[in-house]
Amino acid sequence: MNRLMRAAQIVEYEKPYELCERAIPICGDTDLLIEIHAAGFCHSDLQVLQGQFAASLPMVPSHEPAGKIVQVGAQVRGGWKVGDRVGVLNFKNACGDCVGCRQCTRRSSRTDPRFCEKREMAGFKHDGAFANFMLADPETTVHLPDEVSFEQGAPLMCAGATAWGALQKIRSDVKPGEAIAVVGIGGVGHLAIQFAKQMGYRTVAIDNRPVGRQLALEVSEHLRPDLVIDSAANNADEQILKITSGEGLAGIIVCTDSIQATSWSLQQLGNKGILVPLGLPKDKWQFDSEAMVFRELTIKGSYVASTKDVESMLQIVAENGISSHVTLLDFDQIPSVVEMYLDKSMRGRLVIRMS
Repeated sequence: MNRLMRAAQIVEYEKPYELCERAIPICGDTDLLIEIHAAGFCHSDLQVLQGQFAASLPMVPSHEPAGKIVQVGAQVRGGWKVGDRVGVLNFKNACGDCVGCRQCTRRSSRTDPRFCEKREMAGFKHDGAFANFMLADPETTVHLPDEVSFEQGAPLMCAGATAWGALQKIRSDVKPGEAIAVVGIGGVGHLAIQFAKQMGYRTVAIDNRPVGRQLALEVSEHLRPDLVIDSAANNADEQILKITSGEGLAGIIVCTDSIQATSWSLQQLGNKGILVPLGLPKDKWQFDSEAMVFRELTIKGSYVASTKDVESMLQIVAENGISSHVTLLDFDQIPSVVEMYLDKSMRGRLVIRMS
């Protein structure tokens, strides 16, 4: 194997990605070496490039990889083999000793790298997927069904895992048949409305952008939302009350970092409703304390789904034809990916074909 690979890296915050050649990472005894076929770009990648997550530079970005295993470490367990089609989640290498690891082990008899205080975060603080190869932790690597292409699989490693994890927070208290909404129909929201419909919820897609509202309709017929609303419309509140028989929504997932949109969403909940905000604004969220207390509203944090839940999600995707709206780019276009992402006409997800 040629020991050099193509990669894009962040050399300086707020500057375009630089294309380069780097050494292929060495596969350790507990690692999987993955050949990346597709890697996604999402809003968090923009925040990384802006320096919101401090990291040692240079660093290879992107936390949405899909590819094939090309080498298995000597001590890896779990039946992984060369040639397996996989996706890789961004959190990895739990220490097993910190408070987060001890809590997870006590509650579920196994560590969960999502909550490890010393976890590595590929594409955020450690090298990620904008390269021909990357190292993966077997504990946070998932099998990619044959029905799911690499290009569709890549966004599922963050956008899909984020949407799916948020819906699990709602699912524990909201029954199928009740009305829930997804606010902000981009890469995450587009998947969230499809998951919600598959789970049997009456689903409302909400966005103040025509491009977002159109995207909500560009899914298979059986996965389309029951109602699409312009949140900026004068009768937006009335439309929500009408579809909920005056009760308000049972749950809302907010897929934007807009503080205004998140505050507005809280007001659309009925009694005992659940809000799951996913955006990470630079400033802090602001919520109406009276609405929370007197209507007993719940705000639930949601990181991303666990490895086990992502495996289940992938089977649902394969069986139901759930898909992202994907714009494909070639490796040489990586330096322009931010400009494309920020274009107001941009819809869905940007995915780089790495090989």
